[in-house]
Amino acid sequence: MNKMERVIKTLAGEQTDHAPMGFWLHFPTDVIKQGVDAQVAAHLEYKEKTQTDILKIMNENEMRTTNKIQTIDDWKKITRLTKNSKLITDQVEILDRIVTENDGECFLLGTVHGLMASLSHSSGHSYSYSPELMKEHYARNPQAIKDAMAIIEENTHLVLEATLASGVQGIYYAALGGEKNVFNDDFFADVLEKPEIGLLNATKTTEKFSFLHMCKEQVELKRYKDYPSDVVNWAMHESHYSFNEAVEIFGDKTYLGGFDDRSGVLVDGSQAEIKENLAEIQATFGSHKYIIGADCTLPTEIAFEKIAYINELLKQK
Repeated sequence: MNKMERVIKTLAGEQTDHAPMGFWLHFPTDVIKQGVDAQVAAHLEYKEKTQTDILKIMNENEMRTTNKIQTIDDWKKITRLTKNSKLITDQVEILDRIVTENDGECFLLGTVHGLMASLSHSSGHSYSYSPELMKEHYARNPQAIKDAMAIIEENTHLVLEATLASGVQGIYYAALGGEKNVFNDDFFADVLEKPEIGLLNATKTTEKFSFLHMCKEQVELKRYKDYPSDVVNWAMHESHYSFNEAVEIFGDKTYLGGFDDRSGVLVDGSQAEIKENLAEIQATFGSHKYIIGADCTLPTEIAFEKIAYINELLKQK
């Protein structure tokens, strides 16, 4: 069974020779700065050295700006993208070239940044500060934040359309803003929920799969119950939900994860410890559809051999 078949059959709940795996990381800053050629080469090297079943195509073409939002009126200044914006054309080239080079071997995911992440990037502030600014301005003028989010939604639709048209098998939607210690339920429902569900519904009209990543610790999984997706992934090791509680929310979806992403066995452990941890993870997932992965991106400097070792262990099952 090849990698593509293994992933697609897993998503369909059909029997496979063994569970597929999918891990990802941000490539070094100097690689990103070198541009498209270097980023494509980095993905292909990663694919070859790890033997991953799923190759997630990273998206470092973010809606960042150095013009910091200060006043409520500043939200009107967020840039509207077009299909010809460099941010989009560069990502399209990366996607297209990797799809061609992959030649149907790995299951490919195109990264689409969630609306909150892109609104934060477009604010000119880091996410350690931007939520407080949004909440302050929302309390004074909710429509100003909702109008800014509408621009981000339009921009993200362009990214989504380009990604779906590239030949990938699915999208990896990196949702941010669901943390219970950052935004309350009312803000989430009023600003984020409807436009994000709309974006994911657009994916449902295609034959592509959608992987929903609910980023950060303390994420309130119940907020994402109605988000259309085929696969769910979150910070299991920092969550206040048990796996069984998560299953009660998401039901018969495919579950992605198992390993801690920034510390713990995969990052710091021996091969014996990795093997033991993998067995524990598989016992936790039990009879549910699952893909072995991590809570989020692995450290940039992690040895690819560690990921390849998991592939070897899975083939022994």
